[in-house]
Amino acid sequence: MSDAEDVTEGHARIGSWFVRTVGAPRRFFALCLILTFLNLAVWSIATPLFASPDEPTQIARAAAVVRGELVGRTVGSTSNGTTAITIPAVFASGPAEAACYAFHPTVAASCAPSLPTSTKPVHTTTYAGRYPPLYYLVVGLPSLVWVSEAGIYLMRLTSALVNGLFIALALFAVRRWSGSRLLLVGVLTATTPMVWFLGSVVNPSGLEICAAICLWTSGAVLVLERADHPPPGLVAIVAVSLGALVLTRPLSPLWAALIVCLLALAGGWRAVAGIVRSRAVKWAVLPLLACGAFAMWWIASKHALDLEHSTTPVPQHETSFHLLGVIIGHTWFWAQQMVGVFGWLDTFSPAVTYVVWFAVVGIVFVLALVALGRPFRPRATAALVLLVLAVLALPVAIADSQVHRLGIVWQGRDILPVAVGIPVLSVALFEHARGARRQPLLRRNRSALVVGTVCTALGVAELSAFSEALRRYTVGVTGPVDFLNGSWQPPLSTTGSIVLACAVVVLLLAWSAYWQSQPATLTELERVSS
Repeated sequence: MSDAEDVTEGHARIGSWFVRTVGAPRRFFALCLILTFLNLAVWSIATPLFASPDEPTQIARAAAVVRGELVGRTVGSTSNGTTAITIPAVFASGPAEAACYAFHPTVAASCAPSLPTSTKPVHTTTYAGRYPPLYYLVVGLPSLVWVSEAGIYLMRLTSALVNGLFIALALFAVRRWSGSRLLLVGVLTATTPMVWFLGSVVNPSGLEICAAICLWTSGAVLVLERADHPPPGLVAIVAVSLGALVLTRPLSPLWAALIVCLLALAGGWRAVAGIVRSRAVKWAVLPLLACGAFAMWWIASKHALDLEHSTTPVPQHETSFHLLGVIIGHTWFWAQQMVGVFGWLDTFSPAVTYVVWFAVVGIVFVLALVALGRPFRPRATAALVLLVLAVLALPVAIADSQVHRLGIVWQGRDILPVAVGIPVLSVALFEHARGARRQPLLRRNRSALVVGTVCTALGVAELSAFSEALRRYTVGVTGPVDFLNGSWQPPLSTTGSIVLACAVVVLLLAWSAYWQSQPATLTELERVSS
């Protein structure tokens, strides 16, 4: 036996041992959850309290909901999204805390006053008072025990745990039931720095996006690879992510319906018919119908879509044609927000972050279209093209319909539940078109090299965005490049936060790249061992 064969056999034995010891389904999922939660937790502790979009009102809403005020007291009329609530003073202090640096990216977060220590109830308002209560019932629980600054951080970490759960489920679905290792790249690309940022703070947008990532991923595996015999575990992941998505925000049912329709179109009617006949799917239908019915009842009865809150009113004399052009001009800003614009949408990521993410998304999209064209697959191609058109057109259409009443208040994060499907569905369709099979070792090694390169680029881009966001809070965006000793310091210090962020990102991406290179799925391993 040659030296090269000895090395290959040694690597195979190590890989087999690693899969047997760490690759068991429960251990694999547990490790994914730990890594995703830690990555979100780093963002949680490195972001000043109330320093993310709408977090002051979201914290107040969560503290009120867990204390029984599901909506609060009506202010003016039922079409007003702002409601009056009574909560402990510490949870109502957000607007005063963030006032000195919100929308002022050159000002460090050290200007914020100390949080009040009083637990006395105070009257305040929240303009998220009519949002569905599911998210707030979960993340608000720590506020019942810790009425303090620690309680707010624990609310953030609770949100991070829930959101990390859905990202981990997406990774688990790929490893457990998919024959496509490249789909891991789609999931990692979908989790932009903005996803980690929103998932780490108190904001239902984080849950909406992470649940959508899980739905896109598990749904793509189901319709493209497992439609003939849907595994109950995979169906359960699809159902849980779909139910959570529907119940999160007022527009979430629309996004959920759009995702389901596009996945069905991508899989084709034969796949849909096979899925519908499955016993596991029949068991999941009733709970999903209940979630959908409750979501629609809440939105209609609580007037969740009838918001009067406006920050940039548009004069009535402005023509519709002119306003449409202005709205379309916001598209590039919304695209940047989907990748990463931090603080109160006042801090941009470094250029390398945008270049890497747009390049990866563009490449996988083009590769998918090319693969679907040989031979031409009209349904799958239509699903992918319609997805991109929806991401571009829906924000313009919705913003235009509300511009005279609300101004241009749309944000990139609002369409992210749909947009994260572009890299996921592109990779899934690319692999499906090629015929996802175990490849010879040489081709698998080449594939691993591609995945390793992409993971490295994504890791550098995310850490660059994290460092810039942390720099903004410590010294301001115009402050010195060396910001380690800035006037504001996170609980773990600036240096500790950066070191921990680097370690977690490297572990997460290395873990994903390693699993991509493994030739056997967990299902195959279990079958052989049994």
